[in-house]
Amino acid sequence: MFQMAKEKKGLKEKISMLLTRHRYGLSIDEIARMVGISRITASKYLAVMEAEKRLSVRAIGNTKLHYLPEDFKGPKEEG
Repeated sequence: MFQMAKEKKGLKEKISMLLTRHRYGLSIDEIARMVGISRITASKYLAVMEAEKRLSVRAIGNTKLHYLPEDFKGPKEEG
């Protein structure tokens, strides 16, 4: 059980470090390939990280790009 929790933390850290180096954002497929996990596993981890507010997501066409919150530049509000 402890090993599984450790692996989960390790994958989250790998994803965070990857997004630190790719400030323009990455798709699920790109993250999965670069970390060496399946697309489904990457999708699950990214959903958890988004819920924990550890990353932000923006849809561009059919692709969702994942960013670290401090790198995310959302649409500017008109005011």
